[in-house]
Amino acid sequence: MVLRNIVKSQLARLFRAFDPKKPLHPPDKDPLFHYTSGRWLWNEDEQLKARFRPFNVPGLKEAACQAAGTEQCMSCEKIGEGNYNKAYRLVMGDDQKVIAKIPHPNAGPSTLTTASEVATMEFARTILNLPVPKVLAWSASDQNHVQTEYIIMEEARGSQLYESWQDISLETKYEIIRQIVDIERKLLSFSFNKYGLGLTNVRIRR
Repeated sequence: MVLRNIVKSQLARLFRAFDPKKPLHPPDKDPLFHYTSGRWLWNEDEQLKARFRPFNVPGLKEAACQAAGTEQCMSCEKIGEGNYNKAYRLVMGDDQKVIAKIPHPNAGPSTLTTASEVATMEFARTILNLPVPKVLAWSASDQNHVQTEYIIMEEARGSQLYESWQDISLETKYEIIRQIVDIERKLLSFSFNKYGLGLTNVRIRR
Protein backbone atom coordinates (compact mmCIF):
# COMPACT_ATOMS: atom_id res chain seq x y z
CA MET A 1 0.00 0.00 0.00
CA VAL A 2 2.80 2.42 0.89
CA LEU A 3 4.67 1.57 -2.32
CA ARG A 4 1.53 2.13 -4.38
CA ASN A 5 1.03 5.57 -2.85
CA ILE A 6 4.65 6.49 -3.55
CA VAL A 7 4.30 5.44 -7.20
CA LYS A 8 1.04 7.39 -7.56
CA SER A 9 2.66 10.45 -6.04
CA GLN A 10 5.64 10.31 -8.39
CA LEU A 11 3.44 9.79 -11.45
CA ALA A 12 1.21 12.68 -10.46
CA ARG A 13 4.28 14.88 -10.11
CA LEU A 14 5.54 13.86 -13.54
CA PHE A 15 2.27 14.59 -15.29
CA ARG A 16 1.87 17.91 -13.51
CA ALA A 17 5.29 18.90 -14.87
CA PHE A 18 4.37 17.80 -18.37
CA ASP A 19 2.06 20.19 -20.17
CA PRO A 20 0.95 18.70 -23.52
CA LYS A 21 -0.26 22.13 -24.60
CA LYS A 22 3.18 23.62 -24.20
CA PRO A 23 4.64 24.26 -27.70
CA LEU A 24 7.71 22.28 -28.73
CA HIS A 25 9.54 25.51 -29.45
CA PRO A 26 8.18 28.79 -28.02
CA PRO A 27 8.03 31.74 -30.42
CA ASP A 28 11.03 33.43 -28.79
CA LYS A 29 13.25 30.38 -29.38
CA ASP A 30 14.74 29.78 -32.80
CA PRO A 31 14.03 26.16 -33.86
CA LEU A 32 17.26 26.28 -35.85
CA PHE A 33 19.20 26.05 -32.59
CA HIS A 34 16.72 24.40 -30.22
CA TYR A 35 15.66 20.76 -30.03
CA THR A 36 12.12 20.53 -31.46
CA SER A 37 11.58 16.81 -32.11
CA GLY A 38 10.22 15.62 -28.78
CA ARG A 39 9.37 16.21 -25.14
CA TRP A 40 10.52 14.85 -21.77
CA LEU A 41 8.52 13.94 -18.71
CA TRP A 42 11.53 14.43 -16.44
CA ASN A 43 13.95 17.38 -16.25
CA GLU A 44 12.76 18.75 -19.57
CA ASP A 45 14.53 22.10 -19.18
CA GLU A 46 17.85 20.32 -18.54
CA GLN A 47 17.28 17.94 -21.44
CA LEU A 48 16.56 20.80 -23.82
CA LYS A 49 19.55 22.76 -22.56
CA ALA A 50 21.79 19.76 -23.27
CA ARG A 51 20.58 19.86 -26.89
CA PHE A 52 20.68 23.61 -27.47
CA ARG A 53 23.50 24.72 -29.74
CA PRO A 54 23.56 28.31 -31.06
CA PHE A 55 25.94 29.17 -33.87
CA ASN A 56 26.70 31.88 -36.40
CA VAL A 57 24.46 31.15 -39.40
CA PRO A 58 26.30 33.50 -41.82
CA GLY A 59 29.54 31.87 -40.66
CA LEU A 60 28.18 28.41 -41.45
CA LYS A 61 27.01 29.57 -44.87
CA GLU A 62 30.46 31.01 -45.55
CA ALA A 63 32.15 27.75 -44.50
CA ALA A 64 29.75 25.81 -46.73
CA CYS A 65 30.52 28.05 -49.70
CA GLN A 66 34.25 27.54 -49.22
CA ALA A 67 33.77 23.78 -48.91
CA ALA A 68 31.61 23.60 -52.03
CA GLY A 69 33.80 25.97 -54.04
CA THR A 70 31.03 28.45 -54.70
CA GLU A 71 30.27 32.05 -53.80
CA GLN A 72 26.70 32.14 -52.52
CA CYS A 73 24.57 30.08 -50.15
CA MET A 74 20.86 30.50 -50.78
CA SER A 75 19.38 28.71 -47.76
CA CYS A 76 20.10 26.84 -44.55
CA GLU A 77 17.41 24.43 -43.29
CA LYS A 78 17.38 22.07 -40.33
CA ILE A 79 16.47 18.66 -41.73
CA GLY A 80 16.88 16.44 -38.70
CA GLU A 81 18.16 16.04 -35.17
CA GLY A 82 18.85 13.28 -32.71
CA ASN A 83 20.01 13.06 -29.14
CA TYR A 84 23.51 14.28 -29.97
CA ASN A 85 23.50 16.20 -33.27
CA LYS A 86 21.54 18.45 -35.59
CA ALA A 87 21.73 18.21 -39.39
CA TYR A 88 21.26 21.11 -41.81
CA ARG A 89 20.94 21.20 -45.60
CA LEU A 90 22.59 24.18 -47.26
CA VAL A 91 21.72 24.99 -50.88
CA MET A 92 24.25 26.90 -52.93
CA GLY A 93 23.62 29.41 -55.68
CA ASP A 94 24.70 26.86 -58.29
CA ASP A 95 22.24 24.27 -56.90
CA GLN A 96 24.90 22.30 -55.05
CA LYS A 97 23.68 20.86 -51.74
CA VAL A 98 25.81 20.05 -48.72
CA ILE A 99 24.97 18.78 -45.25
CA ALA A 100 26.26 20.39 -42.07
CA LYS A 101 26.30 18.40 -38.86
CA ILE A 102 26.61 20.23 -35.55
CA PRO A 103 26.96 18.38 -32.23
CA HIS A 104 24.89 19.08 -29.15
CA PRO A 105 26.68 19.94 -25.90
CA ASN A 106 25.95 16.40 -24.65
CA ALA A 107 27.57 14.70 -27.68
CA GLY A 108 30.83 13.93 -25.91
CA PRO A 109 34.24 15.45 -25.17
CA SER A 110 34.77 18.65 -27.13
CA THR A 111 37.33 18.44 -29.95
CA LEU A 112 37.76 14.66 -29.71
CA THR A 113 34.17 13.76 -30.59
CA THR A 114 34.11 15.66 -33.89
CA ALA A 115 37.67 14.68 -34.87
CA SER A 116 36.95 11.01 -34.16
CA GLU A 117 33.75 11.10 -36.24
CA VAL A 118 35.61 12.61 -39.19
CA ALA A 119 38.32 9.95 -38.90
CA THR A 120 35.71 7.19 -38.73
CA MET A 121 33.88 8.48 -41.80
CA GLU A 122 37.09 8.75 -43.80
CA PHE A 123 38.16 5.26 -42.73
CA ALA A 124 34.81 3.80 -43.79
CA ARG A 125 34.88 5.65 -47.11
CA THR A 126 38.52 5.25 -48.16
CA ILE A 127 39.63 2.00 -46.50
CA LEU A 128 36.44 -0.05 -46.40
CA ASN A 129 35.01 1.54 -49.58
CA LEU A 130 31.61 2.06 -47.98
CA PRO A 131 29.14 4.58 -49.47
CA VAL A 132 29.80 7.22 -46.83
CA PRO A 133 29.46 10.93 -47.73
CA LYS A 134 32.77 12.69 -48.28
CA VAL A 135 33.75 15.20 -45.59
CA LEU A 136 34.37 18.54 -47.30
CA ALA A 137 35.29 20.66 -44.26
CA TRP A 138 35.25 20.38 -40.50
CA SER A 139 36.35 21.99 -37.29
CA ALA A 140 36.78 20.42 -33.85
CA SER A 141 36.76 23.77 -32.08
CA ASP A 142 34.36 26.66 -31.60
CA GLN A 143 37.17 29.11 -32.36
CA ASN A 144 36.00 29.74 -35.92
CA HIS A 145 33.49 31.86 -37.86
CA VAL A 146 30.73 29.32 -37.19
CA GLN A 147 31.38 29.60 -33.43
CA THR A 148 30.87 25.88 -32.88
CA GLU A 149 32.28 22.53 -33.93
CA TYR A 150 30.91 21.33 -37.26
CA ILE A 151 31.25 18.84 -40.10
CA ILE A 152 30.29 19.76 -43.68
CA MET A 153 29.84 16.81 -46.01
CA GLU A 154 28.36 15.83 -49.34
CA GLU A 155 24.65 15.09 -49.36
CA ALA A 156 24.01 11.37 -49.68
CA ARG A 157 22.41 10.40 -52.97
CA GLY A 158 19.01 8.75 -53.27
CA SER A 159 15.95 8.83 -51.06
CA GLN A 160 15.23 7.57 -47.56
CA LEU A 161 14.32 3.90 -47.51
CA TYR A 162 11.19 4.29 -45.39
CA GLU A 163 9.65 6.46 -48.11
CA SER A 164 9.52 3.62 -50.64
CA TRP A 165 9.79 0.41 -48.59
CA GLN A 166 6.09 -0.43 -48.85
CA ASP A 167 6.10 -0.04 -52.64
CA ILE A 168 9.17 -2.03 -53.67
CA SER A 169 9.16 -5.70 -54.60
CA LEU A 170 10.21 -8.55 -52.33
CA GLU A 171 13.24 -9.19 -54.56
CA THR A 172 14.37 -5.57 -54.17
CA LYS A 173 13.93 -5.75 -50.40
CA TYR A 174 16.06 -8.89 -50.36
CA GLU A 175 18.79 -7.12 -52.35
CA ILE A 176 18.73 -4.14 -49.97
CA ILE A 177 19.06 -6.41 -46.94
CA ARG A 178 21.93 -8.24 -48.64
CA GLN A 179 23.73 -4.92 -49.18
CA ILE A 180 23.25 -4.01 -45.52
CA VAL A 181 24.70 -7.36 -44.49
CA ASP A 182 27.67 -6.75 -46.82
CA ILE A 183 28.31 -3.42 -45.13
CA GLU A 184 28.19 -5.03 -41.69
CA ARG A 185 30.55 -7.75 -42.90
CA LYS A 186 33.07 -5.13 -44.03
CA LEU A 187 32.83 -3.30 -40.71
CA LEU A 188 33.47 -6.53 -38.80
CA SER A 189 36.28 -7.65 -41.09
CA PHE A 190 38.71 -5.02 -39.83
CA SER A 191 40.19 -5.35 -36.37
CA PHE A 192 42.20 -2.86 -34.35
CA ASN A 193 44.95 -3.57 -31.86
CA LYS A 194 44.00 -0.63 -29.65
CA TYR A 195 40.89 0.94 -28.16
CA GLY A 196 40.07 4.63 -28.33
CA LEU A 197 39.26 7.41 -30.73
CA GLY A 198 40.16 6.95 -34.39
CA LEU A 199 42.49 9.90 -34.83
CA THR A 200 45.63 8.27 -36.20
CA ASN A 201 45.71 10.06 -39.56
CA VAL A 202 43.43 12.99 -38.79
CA ARG A 203 44.81 16.37 -37.90
CA ILE A 204 42.64 18.13 -35.31
CA ARG A 205 41.54 21.42 -36.84
CA ARG A 206 40.86 24.35 -34.57
